[in-house]
Amino acid sequence: MIAVVRSLACVLLLLFGTFVHSTPLTLKFFQTDSRYSYRIDLLKLALDKTAATDGPYLLSPITEEMTQARGLQSLEMKQGINIAFLSATTEREARFLSVKVPILQGILGYRIAMIHLRQADVFAGISSLNDLRQLNAGFGSHWADLSILKANQLPVTGVARYPNLFSMLSAGRFDYFPRGINEIYKELEERKPDYPQLTADKGFALYYPYPVFFYVSKDNQALADRLQRGLEQAKADGSFDRLFMQYHREVIKQSGLKHRRIFILNNPDLPADLPLPNTGRWLKKAFEDGHGSMPSSSQPAMGN
Repeated sequence: MIAVVRSLACVLLLLFGTFVHSTPLTLKFFQTDSRYSYRIDLLKLALDKTAATDGPYLLSPITEEMTQARGLQSLEMKQGINIAFLSATTEREARFLSVKVPILQGILGYRIAMIHLRQADVFAGISSLNDLRQLNAGFGSHWADLSILKANQLPVTGVARYPNLFSMLSAGRFDYFPRGINEIYKELEERKPDYPQLTADKGFALYYPYPVFFYVSKDNQALADRLQRGLEQAKADGSFDRLFMQYHREVIKQSGLKHRRIFILNNPDLPADLPLPNTGRWLKKAFEDGHGSMPSSSQPAMGN
């Protein structure tokens, strides 16, 4: 009789476990345009690494246009969004729970100026931050690094809607639009039919320490733990770096950082206890592929 009860218990446990693992973990996110393709694929990678122990998952992007402010409110209030890909700030660390693995390895902190061709000669003459302070940047009004530009005395115009930044730059409403080296070339290609006169400045780059993490709601420790384990496994087996370089190797080369003046900005809103990205890892790898030495001015930008 005891053996029968034990056998029945094992069957029920097996059935219950199968039921639990057959119900996918559904992750809803609002950041869906091409800027986020790598982040979404890295999310898949972390979830795949833990699927055997934590079960299947389903990614469910929100198709309606949503501002960052609205998306973060939805995440905080648990109203349909349960994950976001965000740069770290003191406020976000207080509002949300971060998975403390820098997913972009610092690449978003390297910024190149998107400009109009009519301004090319003006930007060719910039040799210092003080020169750049005579010009006006356009930037997303809800983006966390808007405050970084302001804190470094760079005049900036905040714009609520991302697509409007391109039309306003084209119309001369501001002088330049600082873009991550992982963003600018893809954006120029995508926007070329509408704004063929927009281009990337070739003279300088900005850098500020700017780690990007997966963020979940404060009480979703289980999801944070799963993503942490998945990312650590991907780092250990090399698939994290392979995916990063698959997406970024060409734009790193295209950016020509070794030939640029690097203006390093202070990030006053960076929480002191967060891990900084190690930009040296991908810079070294990119330049070891036969493209010269690392830009010496980038050395202060390296984290651990």
